[in-house]
Order: sequence, then C-alpha cells, then structure tokens
Amino acid sequence: MKLPTVELGLRRPLGIEQTVFNQPFWQGLSNGQFLLASCKNCSRRSFPPKAVCPGCHGEDFDWVPATGKGVIYSYTRIQTSPPIYELLTPSTLVVIDLEEDVRLLSRLLPNGNSGAVGMPCRLVITKHPDGVFFAAEVI
Repeated sequence: MKLPTVELGLRRPLGIEQTVFNQPFWQGLSNGQFLLASCKNCSRRSFPPKAVCPGCHGEDFDWVPATGKGVIYSYTRIQTSPPIYELLTPSTLVVIDLEEDVRLLSRLLPNGNSGAVGMPCRLVITKHPDGVFFAAEVI
C-alpha cells in the first residue's frame, strides 16, 4: 500500500543513520511504503527497525508494509526549541498506535487539526530536498 506523499521544502529535521539492517526501511519510504520489521521466529512487528527482535531476541526478519493507519495514543505540543529546530516550532509530536500493533512517535503535520487522544490518523511520507522521512496527519 502506497502512503500519501507531502512535499516539504525544508531539509529533514534529524540526521539519518542508514545501516545495512535499516536500509530496506529507507528504501521502502522512497518507494511510498512504511515498512515494519517482522521477526521470522515470533512474528512480532517492530519499529524503529532493530537488528534484534524485542520479543524473542531473534535476528531474522521480513519487511512488511504497514497500512499507515492508526490512532493517537498521546501527544505533546512543543512551543520552544533550540535554534536548529526553530523552523519546526511550534509543533506537535504524537505517539501513534498503528493497526499493526506497533506504537511509534511522529511529528503531526499542521493541517488545521491539532489532534487529540483517540483521534484517527495516518502516516504520510514527507519528501525533502535531502531525502524522505515520515510524519502523521489527522484524518
């Protein structure tokens, strides 16, 4: 399933560490998919990508696409920040429970809806001059 894409003129907000293990995740984002690592031993899906399963400590994974749909579990509004992030402030960070039973942290894109606990949301791929990243939006 391809996720919606949002073009942003800003560089990605964080430095990205691409490794041999997480390369499929970044390639998936480039191709419009949000991939989760799925342990071949216990089938647990996890994010962020880790080389060791947090459930059974297995080290063999498949990459499965997420629907990107979820519900806001928690959120916080950031009003001030260091100068490096001033273009992103104020902003809202959300903790999302995805349909695939994975919880993750994301920035909430400003679209006129500030979000609240229990609201449905979806992940979107954000395109930047220096690559791709992801964010969430309320639906």
